Amino acid sequence: MTPGPPVRGARLGPGGAFRAGFRVFRPRWDSLRVSVPPEFLGEILRFFTGDRGGRVAVWVSATLALVAPGGVAAHHAGEQARPAAVTSSSVTPVRSGEAARGRSAQRDDEERRASRSEARRPMRHARHHHARHARWLASPEVSAGRDISWPQCPPGVGIPGLPGFGAPMPGPHVRFVVIGLTNGRAFTRNRCLDMHLAWARRHHAWAAAYAMTTYPTRAQIARHGTHGPYRHRHHRGRVGNAAYAAARFNVVTLRRHHFEAPLVWLDIEPSGTRPWRSRPDNRMVVLAWVRAYRAAGYRVGFYSTPYLWHGIVGNLRLALPEWRTAGPASARSALGKCRSDQFQGGRAVIAQWWTSSRDFDRVCPGLQRASTMTRYFHRY
Repeated sequence: MTPGPPVRGARLGPGGAFRAGFRVFRPRWDSLRVSVPPEFLGEILRFFTGDRGGRVAVWVSATLALVAPGGVAAHHAGEQARPAAVTSSSVTPVRSGEAARGRSAQRDDEERRASRSEARRPMRHARHHHARHARWLASPEVSAGRDISWPQCPPGVGIPGLPGFGAPMPGPHVRFVVIGLTNGRAFTRNRCLDMHLAWARRHHAWAAAYAMTTYPTRAQIARHGTHGPYRHRHHRGRVGNAAYAAARFNVVTLRRHHFEAPLVWLDIEPSGTRPWRSRPDNRMVVLAWVRAYRAAGYRVGFYSTPYLWHGIVGNLRLALPEWRTAGPASARSALGKCRSDQFQGGRAVIAQWWTSSRDFDRVCPGLQRASTMTRYFHRY
């Protein structure tokens, strides 16, 4: 589940959807040499920061004033716009009473505009504060979690063929991490598990565990197939016993490293080094892993997609918690998976998306309370 060069191209399999890239036009503001008169600067700023209702009118009036004669052209020439000369013939006589009523109405209009402006100021501040807070929450390193494993090991640390990449560790504001127990396949151990747990303890983060689920090799079936909860007279029973032993291997890893995880996520996806077999045999592997973790006192959830799940185990329905991925998409697309793409009848708990170098995760809405988080994570 952590990005890496050997597996990145097939993260979502043939059924994955990838975002198309679009070039966004950005105007060259440095080439726009227009001097803005001071009297219009405040109005233009109000367009970007003020209430929505008056923005268009303010912008139109400011723009017309800038392009009018004596506006932009005068400022380019270093001149000031001069008012038109007023002659006696252009003045219409006004009675004193009418003038007083006009001045009174003008003052009333100014007072009403001032009161409306004062009333809108707290609303503008609240909207501005809310927008800043929303942008802060939208930052992946602030509100999102991360899943980390052997790719975050230093380069060369790992098993042959799957060494660490030195991928970046989470930032200091990450709320939770899902830490891999394996080095990309069953019967292997994440060589940097102590380092990853130390990060969780140092940052007091919520932590859960995940493990790659792979089909046992012939050597593993020969070694572990005759010992376990399944009858070993048939091949499928021996496969189940080997898978059960692989899950027990991870249980030993959890306890040896004092990893207090209440739940283990099982990663169900294709493996380039351990290809899956027939769906009935694959279902036996998955059921054996679930049985072994439950026997050891751990809850179980699944990471997969509908396409991958059905391709590997068919219509197996276990109604266990689900960790759903949107692939190389956005946080919004990932959170949309909380309401769709159910693959084995369980509740969506985590939504994931990733980039070329990092995986990001979010807890689905309604599950962020500490009382709920303790069902899936341990707080260090």
